[in-house]
Amino acid sequence: MPVEYQHADKVTGKIVVVSNTGPLISAFQSGRIDLLRRYFSAIYIPESVLIELQAHGAGNFVQQLIAEELLVVEAIGPEESTKVEQLARQIAASARVKDHAGHQAEAEAIVLMSRMTGEATQLLLEEKAARKIAQSLQIPLTGFVGILLQACHDAVLTAEEMRAALLMCRQQGTHYGESLIAETFRRCKEVRRK
Repeated sequence: MPVEYQHADKVTGKIVVVSNTGPLISAFQSGRIDLLRRYFSAIYIPESVLIELQAHGAGNFVQQLIAEELLVVEAIGPEESTKVEQLARQIAASARVKDHAGHQAEAEAIVLMSRMTGEATQLLLEEKAARKIAQSLQIPLTGFVGILLQACHDAVLTAEEMRAALLMCRQQGTHYGESLIAETFRRCKEVRRK
């Protein structure tokens, strides 16, 4: 089932979201930034995500989206830092890793989404342990695969184009498994037949 973009702007059909690094990196790696522009009127990210995007070599892409006012960087306030720390520790425990510092960006994205409830309608998040924590907080989620499925539903992408996008990401180091790619391909073909 494709992503349901509830609370979309009635004129543009676009929504406001908060994002972690993964979905944005995947859009960059696959050359599918057009899908971000198509579905979102604004993508809010915490500063830690900005730093991660730049570290992944996406600096020009990031600056372009900031200039377009599609990407909006938000600071995490001092009063939110304790919650970020707690969430980072929960994500690390769920992922069975000792160092929670590697989960700072996911925790900040969850905190930012909690702050923006009512304005942002979904959190773009890939990492399984972080998704589990966000779901426990009843935060609506999708990721790059959800965006691709929506594009299939809207006849923007074929199943083959969707698979090519995921394979391109995987070639550049993003961990999309064979079973996920095959299942997404199957779902895209089903949606396109309807």
